[in-house]
Amino acid sequence: MEDKRIELKKELVAKAKELAEKVETSDVSREFAELKRKWRRTLSEEESLAEKELSDKFDGFVAAINEKVGTIVESAEERKEKIIAEAKKVLENNNFKQNNAKMEELMEAWKQSGRAAKEKDDELWEQFKEVRHEFFAKRKEFYAQLKENLLKSKEEKERIIEEAIKTNEGTNFKEISKKMDELMEAWKKAGHAGKEFEDDLWNKFKAERNKFYKNRKAYYESMKQTFAERVEAKKALISEAKIYLARSEFSPEEIEEVKGLRAKWKEIGSAGKENEDTLWEEFNTVINKYYENMRFYKK
Repeated sequence: MEDKRIELKKELVAKAKELAEKVETSDVSREFAELKRKWRRTLSEEESLAEKELSDKFDGFVAAINEKVGTIVESAEERKEKIIAEAKKVLENNNFKQNNAKMEELMEAWKQSGRAAKEKDDELWEQFKEVRHEFFAKRKEFYAQLKENLLKSKEEKERIIEEAIKTNEGTNFKEISKKMDELMEAWKKAGHAGKEFEDDLWNKFKAERNKFYKNRKAYYESMKQTFAERVEAKKALISEAKIYLARSEFSPEEIEEVKGLRAKWKEIGSAGKENEDTLWEEFNTVINKYYENMRFYKK
């Protein structure tokens, strides 16, 4: 019986030596506890010299393991305190995409940090868990607000598009141009509507802006042609007025025809800012001269 006990003790001493040499983390605590439990079963009231020598060796290895585990426990506590400090820093900014990954890294670091003394370990876990809960609550609130902001931006941009559509129905391009500039500024201030909608909304708004530019270009090209035609028409009236002035018969028929020239002038419409005033001054001078001559003639 003694021989079997000695052999078992030798095995346990060898195991204790193995543990003492490989201890690197506190995860050996369960294996260490099981080893000590088995050793206690081998104890007897009377031990032989060989058993006492084995007990001394076992106690030596146990002391070495305890010393190492104590150091590990202290290091685990320090590591976990550092992890908690880093987690608190994560709460200081709102980059949740980056911070989420960081918080996951800290969780993994926590798992690998080892165990402190049970009471202290529980206390540290509660601190870390509280920081994590605060982070996730803050993240939830942030994304809820972000979702609300995205919805508001989407609705505002839809309103801007509708207004742009209505604006394009007008024909006063000076007013339309001013309005389109205002809508562009409103678009910039509206904020982002989210990846799902932003590009589609922008393409719709841009299409209305392009429609405006196309219509305005066509309008001004048309007006340029119209003004050119009106310039020629008004020059023709000036030439006609000059003929009446040169002839100056002052017959009832001629006077009516001269009066009709002014009516025709109005019917033609504006010939554009660049030409209208000059043409009118020349035309009006000829007509006034005709009436001045007529008054002199009747005297």
